[in-house]
Amino acid sequence: MFNFTKEMAKILRRLRENANLTQKEVATRMGIKTKYGQSLIAQIEMGEVKNPSLRTILDYLRACGGSWVEFFKELDIIDFKMRHEKMIAQVHPALLGTWRGEMKGGVHPPPTERKIQRDAMRYEIGVEFPSKEKEEIDFDRLKKQIKDKVTASVSKENNALSSVLSHQGRGEDAVIADYQKFALEYFEFLATLNKAGTKMVTEKYQRAGLKLNLLFKIKKIINSVLRGEIKRISSKKPLPTEKQEKMAIGFTKYRIRIEKFEAEAHKLLCEMGVQTPLFSLYKDFVREAYRALKKYYGKVPAEKLTEILDKIVKDWQQEGLKENVLSKLKERIMTTFANLRLKGMV
Repeated sequence: MFNFTKEMAKILRRLRENANLTQKEVATRMGIKTKYGQSLIAQIEMGEVKNPSLRTILDYLRACGGSWVEFFKELDIIDFKMRHEKMIAQVHPALLGTWRGEMKGGVHPPPTERKIQRDAMRYEIGVEFPSKEKEEIDFDRLKKQIKDKVTASVSKENNALSSVLSHQGRGEDAVIADYQKFALEYFEFLATLNKAGTKMVTEKYQRAGLKLNLLFKIKKIINSVLRGEIKRISSKKPLPTEKQEKMAIGFTKYRIRIEKFEAEAHKLLCEMGVQTPLFSLYKDFVREAYRALKKYYGKVPAEKLTEILDKIVKDWQQEGLKENVLSKLKERIMTTFANLRLKGMV
């Protein structure tokens, strides 16, 4: 039996309507010849049929010209949205409530609840699908790994190196560099599944005087590194649902809190006439300062906390931001943090 839900029923009905078919036409296409065919389709679309067979659902999809793959993809989206709403509901209502009614009538409205939910959903998607579909091969890291392995392998071949060095009159570092160049070129072709390219680059460096046995070893190294990376990615599993929900709730609470600081920063930047393109940089400073306060406030002496924040100010000065603006932001952040702490919100 098939575990049928009302969400599935809605998808089926929408699919039929998009295909401009009547319930009777769908029943006929499904091969239901009884006079109750239209009534059965109506019951299915209202979710009144308890656990219809999977065959019935597939026949319905075929009758409407639908794809079962797309059908189940849409179900995944609905399931994700439902779990997202559940997660939002678990966030303390007071955190969201602090935004309502604040700063009304001003020129600097607070961020909306929708914006917070949008960011939370983006985060959830990243948490829910850290699988092989999302992660890409880090080629720069693999190239470094290959270069290190090639250097170690070539250095061990003292006899082969000696003959090459005596023949070409070159130093060991230069010879190792040649083998590294071969390795990286070979890797580029292998990564794009270009067999002709791998053969061409092997022949090219063999003609240049590199030893065939070493080239063969290097090719084995490259294949091993690439296979290991593919295996690592393919074996990576999504996080358990409970862990996903806990992480999403934590992020949403953080996002709601940081929005308060960003709104205060936005207001101050407008008052000080800071150019709009610089807002994002100053808000990055605000986030870093907030994290420092969250980590050290009440745990280190006040002088030490001030020293930590002053260092953050200096770091951002080096990025080209103005000291007077940063100092004002620091003061505003500390005041806001202290007030929220009194309310038990940080």
